[in-house]
Amino acid sequence: MKAQIDENIAPALARALDCLVQDIGHQVVHVTSMHERGTADTWILSKAASFGVDVHVSHDYHHKSQDERDAITEGNLIVFVLSKSWSPHTFFEKASRLVHWWPRLLNACSTLRRPGIYIVPWRSESRRFERVG
Repeated sequence: MKAQIDENIAPALARALDCLVQDIGHQVVHVTSMHERGTADTWILSKAASFGVDVHVSHDYHHKSQDERDAITEGNLIVFVLSKSWSPHTFFEKASRLVHWWPRLLNACSTLRRPGIYIVPWRSESRRFERVG
């Protein structure tokens, strides 16, 4: 599986996750390694499949824009959106929590309906990802 991390999440986090998943045959890239900074989300999402991307992780609420939902459908993506409760936390808190969530995200990809948009809650007691699109 290849996942891309959106521009609104630090590239260093994408590199760290990539190091952690390489040995199990996965890849994590930051969108800026494939597209210029500021590239429209609709373009990034619709072209994901052509870059071999299966999963997009973001802090943006892509389900609010019909154009972005259409692009997710075109790219046949699973999009994980970090819930608003992630916002007030520091970089290292977010990094730690995303590493904690990553195995669940990987496992969920085999069972979640695609294309789809799913919310990743801050609290890890929740076992399910809420589908929003």
